[in-house]
Amino acid sequence: MVFVGKVEVETVIKSFFIVIAFLMFRSIITNIIIKLVRKIIKKYNLKKTILIIDSIEKPLLNFFTYTAFYLALLVLPFNNSIRLFINRVYRTCIIILVTQCLLKIVTAYTDTFSDNAIGKKTQIGKTAFFHLSKVIKAVIIIMAVVVAAAEFNFKQLSSVLAGLGIGGAALALASQDLIKNFFGGFVIIADKSFGIGDWIRVDSFEGSVEEMGLRSTKVRTFDQELVIIPNSRFADREVINYSIRENRRVSFKLGAAYGTEPEKLKNAIEKIKSMLDSHPNVEENSALVNFSEFGQGTLDITVEYLTKTSAYIEYMDIKNDINFKIIDVFKEEGIEFALPGMSIYMNQ
Repeated sequence: MVFVGKVEVETVIKSFFIVIAFLMFRSIITNIIIKLVRKIIKKYNLKKTILIIDSIEKPLLNFFTYTAFYLALLVLPFNNSIRLFINRVYRTCIIILVTQCLLKIVTAYTDTFSDNAIGKKTQIGKTAFFHLSKVIKAVIIIMAVVVAAAEFNFKQLSSVLAGLGIGGAALALASQDLIKNFFGGFVIIADKSFGIGDWIRVDSFEGSVEEMGLRSTKVRTFDQELVIIPNSRFADREVINYSIRENRRVSFKLGAAYGTEPEKLKNAIEKIKSMLDSHPNVEENSALVNFSEFGQGTLDITVEYLTKTSAYIEYMDIKNDINFKIIDVFKEEGIEFALPGMSIYMNQ
C-alpha cells in the first residue's frame, strides 16, 4: 500500500512554512480574540462570564498549534486512508481541547465561589456547588470519551456501553449502602440542614462539622476526636443543629437551707431576677426566678434565662459570670446553700 505519493520540495517547504506561520502568530491571534471578547463582555455588562475568557486562553493557543500541524499534513500527498486518519486525530484533539476548556471553566467557578463564600447559607451553597462540580466534571469526561470513541467508529462501543449498563446494575445491587450514603449526602446539601463549621448532634455524637462529602461527614468532637459518620444516618435520624439557634437556655435549681427566713429568700429572688434582667448577655424578658417547691432538705429556687449567644465558649462564660453573682447575692442575704444530708430524730 502506498501511503504517500511523490513529494516535491516545494510541498515540504509549504508545509513547513504553514507550521512556522501558525506558531509565530498564534499568540497574536489569541490576544486579539481575547481582547475582542473582553470588549463585548464590558459593553454588554457580562461580568459573570469573565472567568470563561481566562479559562479558554491556553486551549485556544493549543487549538492553533494543532491546526498548524493538521493543515501542514494536509498539504502533503497522503492517500485517502491516511487523510481520513489525520482528520480523525485532529477532531479528537479538538474534543480533548473542548473537554479541557470545560473542566477549567467548572474549576474556575468552583474556586471563585469558595473564595467568596461568607456566612452559613453561602457555606452550605459552597459545599453543594463543590460536589455538583465533581459530578459535572465526571459527566464531561464520560461524554468526551464516548464522542472520541465514536469518532474512530469503534464497533465495540455499543457492546461496551451495554456491558457497562449490566455491570452498573450488578454494582448497584452489591453496593446499596454506598448508594444510600450518596443519596444521604445530596439530601443534606438540598435540605441545608447544616454546613461546615456548624455544631451538630446526631445519635451520641456531638461536635463541629469539618468536612461534608458525598459518602460521609466528618465531625470533630469537643475532645478533638474525629468522627466519620455515614451520610445515610442523617436521612433517618434526628439531627440537632445547635449553630442555627440564636441563643441557649439555662435552667437549674438553687437549694437554700431549711430555716432560711422568708424575707431573706424573697430578697434573694428579687436580686437574682434584677441581676439577670440587667445583664448585657441575657435575652430581654427571658429571666424567670421563682421559689418553686419544698424539696427534700432544700428550699428550691428555679432559675431560667436565655443567653444572647449560641457559641459554646461564650455561653459557658456567661453562666460562669452569673453563677458567681448568685453566690454574692446569697452571701449578701446571709443565706446558706443546702448540702446533701439526712436528719435523724431519736424518740426519747
